[in-house]
Amino acid sequence: MKVLLDSSVWWRRTLDLPMKKPLADFLAHDVSEWWLSPLSVAEMTYKVAHKKLPAPKMVDWVTAATAGYRIAPLSLEAGKIAGEWTWTHGDPIDRMLAATALVEGLTLIHTDTKLKKLSGFPHFYFPA
Repeated sequence: MKVLLDSSVWWRRTLDLPMKKPLADFLAHDVSEWWLSPLSVAEMTYKVAHKKLPAPKMVDWVTAATAGYRIAPLSLEAGKIAGEWTWTHGDPIDRMLAATALVEGLTLIHTDTKLKKLSGFPHFYFPA
């Protein structure tokens, strides 16, 4: 399966942080192609820079953490879809990740309980 990882899933995978067995098993056995959004990179880089997350020990952690991923484009089509959804969930990054998954034919893998309740895009929710 071609997957787009949500920021938190990418972070857990990158730093080999604990995750529940269903998510770990899915990532280990069901993924054929790994995708990442530049928005996830921006989100986690911001959190590290502003001390909201500990800095990874790798020297150039962004390069190391994105190795093996295809980078999803930020397209006008996805932006339009993300903005037009009538969801009450207003996080623009989550909206763009969902729309990017839809436009690029990917499945968004996430642990977000707000996204779990939404439809209109391909996704799998796993408890954090």
